[in-house]
Amino acid sequence: MQVLEIIPPYVQTELLGSQQAADPRAMPLRDFIDETMNILKTSPDAVEICVERVKPLRFSEVNGGYDTFFKNFNDSLTAAAH
Repeated sequence: MQVLEIIPPYVQTELLGSQQAADPRAMPLRDFIDETMNILKTSPDAVEICVERVKPLRFSEVNGGYDTFFKNFNDSLTAAAH
């Protein structure tokens, strides 16, 4: 048995409501699925599936940029809510 971790970015779904599904800052669901499936096909031994769009968040702690990423992401969501 193999366990794969699929790490999604902010994706256009209705998980947090209809506004998220239409948010242009979110990755279109079809693009996320297509890129994820491509990674699964081309990297069959991968245990962590990271689409390009999620890599800044996934590696921000290692690169020392987590606090900045977190603040910018939350600020952008707060600005959109007003």
